Amino acid sequence: MIRSWLARRRDYQALVDAEATRLVESEGGASYYTAKAIKRMAVQNGDMAAAKFWVRVARQVADRTGLVSGHSKIGRPESEW
Repeated sequence: MIRSWLARRRDYQALVDAEATRLVESEGGASYYTAKAIKRMAVQNGDMAAAKFWVRVARQVADRTGLVSGHSKIGRPESEW
């Protein structure tokens, strides 16, 4: 039982990694905001499993691109970066 749980968790994480990689390769730093937008659409549609998935993807993208969640550079003067 625990082995099957670990296998499912590993598969899920591999899916998150693959989606984050695809987004970063296609959109670069903007991929974080794309993942967050998709998460918002999932929440609006009531799909909480998809929303959780896209939150994980957004975190992966943020880690890979150096973005800090909640600290967007958009709309801030360069001195505050």
